[in-house]
Amino acid sequence: MNKRQLKALLAVNLRLVNPQVTDRYRKKGKNGSDLTRKLQLQFFINTLVFIFIYGATMFSFDFSKLPGMFTFYVTLFVLLALSQSISGIYNIFFAGKDLDSYLPLPFRQKEIFFSKILIVSSNVIPFTLPLLIVFFLTGWRSGIMIPLALLLAIVVYVLVLAIILFACSLIVFGLTKTSLFRNHQSVVMNLLIAVTTVIAVGGILMMNGNQYSETGASLDRTPIAIFMPLFQIFKDAFSLASGGAWLGLLALLLVFGGLLKYIVLPHLNEQLTLANTASVDGSKKHKRVQRSGLKQILDSYNFQLLKEPNLLLQVLSNSIMMPIIFIFSFAFAKVPNNLPVKWLGVFFVAGIAFSGMTINQSSLIGNLISLDRMNFEFVKSLPISLKKYLQRKFLLGYIFQLIINTLILIVATIILKLSLAMLVALICGSAWGTYLISQHYFRRDYKLRLTNWTNVTQLFSRGGGNLGMVTTIFVSIIVGVTVILGYSAAIALLPQAWMINTIVAIIIIILSVLILKFYQQKFWKQFD
Repeated sequence: MNKRQLKALLAVNLRLVNPQVTDRYRKKGKNGSDLTRKLQLQFFINTLVFIFIYGATMFSFDFSKLPGMFTFYVTLFVLLALSQSISGIYNIFFAGKDLDSYLPLPFRQKEIFFSKILIVSSNVIPFTLPLLIVFFLTGWRSGIMIPLALLLAIVVYVLVLAIILFACSLIVFGLTKTSLFRNHQSVVMNLLIAVTTVIAVGGILMMNGNQYSETGASLDRTPIAIFMPLFQIFKDAFSLASGGAWLGLLALLLVFGGLLKYIVLPHLNEQLTLANTASVDGSKKHKRVQRSGLKQILDSYNFQLLKEPNLLLQVLSNSIMMPIIFIFSFAFAKVPNNLPVKWLGVFFVAGIAFSGMTINQSSLIGNLISLDRMNFEFVKSLPISLKKYLQRKFLLGYIFQLIINTLILIVATIILKLSLAMLVALICGSAWGTYLISQHYFRRDYKLRLTNWTNVTQLFSRGGGNLGMVTTIFVSIIVGVTVILGYSAAIALLPQAWMINTIVAIIIIILSVLILKFYQQKFWKQFD
């Protein structure tokens, strides 16, 4: 493999991952290798910050004595990695519009493949960094010296991530060879991503139903057998069991790598060309629908934007899967049934906090303006109110996110067996929190709007990238849980619950007024 060409391809793809950051550095005079180094440095700094944040939350666990907790976290983030890898591979290889730019250039197929798969891995890494932390903490607590424990953790993490990426590549590229995929590309990929998301969410819920067992002085989960060999690698690095685990990892890597080398890579360009041709042909088939009235025309146009391949599944994945993983991993607690009326305020605040966990930079409300691409400039030139146009967009994104949050809360209420009154309080809090938080992400989309994107991953990675998104969700959960626990403690321990609820209500009203006034002045007023 030509290392120079691969390095050039990586540099190009690195610029495409987060075009907003690339443009910001270019405005500061950074170009060529300097720009590449800046982008790499920012990624590594963000990674270290996230490792520190996550490590602080996991430091209290002695995973060397908790094989159940070890396998629980490994399964959790392997499921998430599978879901993110499949959607990432589809977005980077097939949903992008950059194939024509590669074909005339003297790049070999394997160089194109590995440059793109490394970019996919850079998108998956933020979601799987907790694996690296769990590996390191387990090895260190098992008595391995810190430098060796870190090296061992990195090696195993890279092997596991490579196996996941290779396996997902085989699945996606295997599908592209079928006539079903060529005729119904978007449907097949959306179905595949939906299935992997359902499997991941279902697996998470099933794992949280596992029984706990006493392990010495600690309370541990029931170990998940398939990942126990990984535990042995860090528990006893020189045992026969750990040797078998190493052989298993290397065997999987060689088998998947061999299949990619001899089945996928020789026909990579043909597969990408066929898939892109099928996508273009399919996009030309549409039904003409008659609409009357400006609102109906705008609504019809905005609904057409939602047909962007893989968009809704990506939105649902990040709106449902990520919060479920974080909530069930770090903030899940059983709630007593038949709570008195004084607890309604707590559940209203919980609904607001829940909205902060489910709405992020990959939500529909945070990307609706950029979905217009160059059409947004055309709409601005029309003799219609731009404010009304944006209001219709905002309403669509708000309703979509509210439906998602309401469905999740209903399912959670059934699982937790909460009363109808508490469910209503949750939904009301979620509705209000969704409205307030949507203001922020809608304005953010306008400020960071992108018109020349090639796949939706570029939209989701604007600003802080995937690391920024995961950190935002994580911080939202920490802050939300802290507020809810403090509010709950005050209601449970202090005698004057009505006074506490009144104070909280006043705070919510004041903050809401300030937030609405801020976005009215800083965003909506400019379109009057």
